[in-house]
Amino acid sequence: MIISIPRERFDGETRVAATPETIRQYISWGFDVQVEQGAGLKADFPDSAYQAAGAKIISDTSALWEKANIILKIWAPLKEEENYISPRQIIVANFQNRKDINTIANKPTTCFALNKIPRISRAQNMDILSSQNNLSGYRAVIEAVNLLPQVVPLMMTAAGTVPPIKFLVLGAGVAGLQAIATAKRLGGQVYALDVRTQAKEQVESLGGKFLQVVDEADFEAADGYAKETSEAYQEKQQQLLNDQLKKNDVVITTALIPNKPAPRLISAKMLGNMKEGGIIIDMAAAEGGNVEGSQNNQTQKINGITLLGNSNLAAKVPNTASTLYARNILNFLKTAYTPDLKDFVFDFSDEIIAKTCICKDGKLQGETL
Repeated sequence: MIISIPRERFDGETRVAATPETIRQYISWGFDVQVEQGAGLKADFPDSAYQAAGAKIISDTSALWEKANIILKIWAPLKEEENYISPRQIIVANFQNRKDINTIANKPTTCFALNKIPRISRAQNMDILSSQNNLSGYRAVIEAVNLLPQVVPLMMTAAGTVPPIKFLVLGAGVAGLQAIATAKRLGGQVYALDVRTQAKEQVESLGGKFLQVVDEADFEAADGYAKETSEAYQEKQQQLLNDQLKKNDVVITTALIPNKPAPRLISAKMLGNMKEGGIIIDMAAAEGGNVEGSQNNQTQKINGITLLGNSNLAAKVPNTASTLYARNILNFLKTAYTPDLKDFVFDFSDEIIAKTCICKDGKLQGETL
């Protein structure tokens, strides 16, 4: 049984799906591991580290894929990678970058989409969205601070008092909560807004002030994610944001709704209410953006406001992000590893396996994406 780790070709990607640490585990289970030459370089994992862990370095991309039984990736195979896929391979990755997988399934393959890991307690150590969004929230604050011409904390000096930077975080999920915590650690004043009323306690526990739209509804779905809000709620939310934008130096937007475009929270007109020199980090840019006009992987100046769109901020801390992602995959595969066979046996009656499998032996499974 051969496990292969290709070099990621997704635009701007710096992470890798396996580290020397996890490769040692796979080898101890009895698997052969192949790593494409240079796959971990951008994450500070040189080929020599993989070789020391027992992996074989492969320079021929086609050969790496052809011999593999299991492919571990950050992102689902791109169109240009599909020619490398062999029949009956198992592919484990984040499939959010694919709107359809028919051409991958037709090979035929079995695909596990780790972005669909169920939100249950025993799956927490496999949850790539939580591990990577946590890092993205941290990095969003760092990106904003690097763009600021001011210091973040309150400073009382002989020359006068410097007020603290005011942060507004929209969406208090994993990324938003980490952004709140990071901004507070740096000495900022932090405000946060979320459509889920239960987020209030979490925001306040981190030292943030929760901005609450006066509404009786709670827009939390059964899986814990946010769901679409009503028109009445949106009108009240817009008024609250209009007032708040006048007071804040930095806005970080993280709001997403599974399988839908990102909710539009800040219109182009509303940007005029923000202080000149303000910074906005739109982490939902790849899904249409929480801010009107934001473009993924682009930094724009709009009426004196710097708007940075980036939905893959975890790639800005690739060593840590790869370490956590690789452990997520390892923990997922542990559920299927059978020591007696030295092989993976996937139990499709298991909720974790069933919900992450989007294609089995070439046949699409349920709601794929």
